[in-house]
Amino acid sequence: MGNMDICDSNRLSGLSLATLLSGLSVGMVLHSSVAMALDWRFSPSLSASEIFSDNLALSENNKKSGFVTEISPGISLYGNSPWSNFNLNYRMQGLYNAGGRDAIDVNHQLNMNSLYQAVRNTLFLETASSISQQNISNSFVTTDNISGNGGRTEVKTFSISPYWTPRFGQFATGLAKVGYSKSSFENLNGSAVTPQLSSLVSDSDTITRQARLSSGSYFNRINWGLNYSSQEQSRVVGQDVRFEQYQGNARYYINNKFNFFGQAGFENNDFQTSANSISNGFFYTVGGQWTPSKWYSLEVGIGNNKHATLQFNPSENLSSTITYRNKDVGLNTGDSWDANFNYRAKQATIAFNYSQETTTQQQLFAEQGFFLRDASGSLTQVVNTQDLIAQGFLTPGPNDPVTGRSSLIRGPNFNNTQLVFNPFDLVNDVIIRKRGNLSFSYQSGKSSYTASVFNERRTYEVRSGEDMSYGVTGSWQWQFASRMDLYLRPSWQHTDGELTSNSRYDVALGVSRGIPINLGRPLLMDTRLEFRHINQISDSSQFNGYVENRATANFNVRF
Repeated sequence: MGNMDICDSNRLSGLSLATLLSGLSVGMVLHSSVAMALDWRFSPSLSASEIFSDNLALSENNKKSGFVTEISPGISLYGNSPWSNFNLNYRMQGLYNAGGRDAIDVNHQLNMNSLYQAVRNTLFLETASSISQQNISNSFVTTDNISGNGGRTEVKTFSISPYWTPRFGQFATGLAKVGYSKSSFENLNGSAVTPQLSSLVSDSDTITRQARLSSGSYFNRINWGLNYSSQEQSRVVGQDVRFEQYQGNARYYINNKFNFFGQAGFENNDFQTSANSISNGFFYTVGGQWTPSKWYSLEVGIGNNKHATLQFNPSENLSSTITYRNKDVGLNTGDSWDANFNYRAKQATIAFNYSQETTTQQQLFAEQGFFLRDASGSLTQVVNTQDLIAQGFLTPGPNDPVTGRSSLIRGPNFNNTQLVFNPFDLVNDVIIRKRGNLSFSYQSGKSSYTASVFNERRTYEVRSGEDMSYGVTGSWQWQFASRMDLYLRPSWQHTDGELTSNSRYDVALGVSRGIPINLGRPLLMDTRLEFRHINQISDSSQFNGYVENRATANFNVRF
């Protein structure tokens, strides 16, 4: 955004599209509020910060110190019932002198999702929308709008998916779902076109289709299913992408401990590739499952697509699954692994997840992974969904009738934390993504501790080379007095990219104080003073490293 450019028509049109979808969702859910008894909560908020940085431009040789002023009003609208839910969080981040440019910037930040039942347990409408600012590449591991000149893009996404879940008596249940999603990307603050931007991710429109027919209770010993799924992504720049699969499966139960299964189908995928790595055609798997007790099971399947899955769930507090696959047909061919481990005790949680998938950057944005951003706009901690639930930022909501998974709604500690998605890198390519994450949290008296270790590797169907990032983050929070907390948040991350490799050290030390006030009704107000040191080391002559020291004084109130 240029100087005083707060009414840019392109940005407002993107905001209008997202706002229109959000408004449509509000109207539909409000219409159902009487019948479904939604519990509505509306919370305006205001955040004000004065930030001093000794390196606003993030330069190694031409450091420029100065103050950045932030005024950020926001709103939260939340509605929930046993059958529907709506969650909207919006913040308008106003900045003066960001990056040392002596200009006024306005950044819109939105996260909205809803699930509306037009006909209970039969007809649904799912919507989502987001606006955020992201890095253009991983040459600078910067994650806020305060420092740096350009190097960011504004990302807008929205999606809408109606679906029908018919029931055919005791014989079968079905699903018919059609979805549309749009992702758009816009450079901010006059970013110059560099070699990094030549492969910038393209705006896209995506149509998804899903159909399923599954056996009902009439079938005792035999379960069967017919499935179809497709995703067609049309890009403004670059070749379109199609993922499509037809599949049928059946499982016969000999007794409670043994069953046999078979599945077969056809893959029909299409995307640009430099190594002719698309493997379409007929696939099949046959095998069996052994369940000697309710605590664990082992399943093995052979064919041109093979797999082995071990489940070990010895208690309600501990669950684990590990799957090995070797596929000749479809996406993620060759050897691959998926694993998860979750343990929850009274004071501690441990979670490990590893997965491999073939995806696109546009698809990752549409899925809206969760990252924590504090009231100043700084990304303070990279966490997964289990971390957010464990820390009280999110809580399980109604089950999604399609996936069976619980939806996520804001929890008691949500406060003014904003949930946004931060990508590894922006590329207009099909990505083979392998990610592992181990997280830990512990609560002891007045102290709480969290730690997370991650590793992610990405290979590309067109672009040469491999990108890799790994790191560790941690936090310690100590309530040393009534309504007063001291916190320490260190992190380290190393990235090996196609153009550069860099390491980033980041440590924040701060104190926050909650102040109860009553202006006709109780309000939530807190203040925060934080000192932060960032050191990025780069081995590239084109992209230099930098050191930044920052002090932030923040006032935040939720009405």
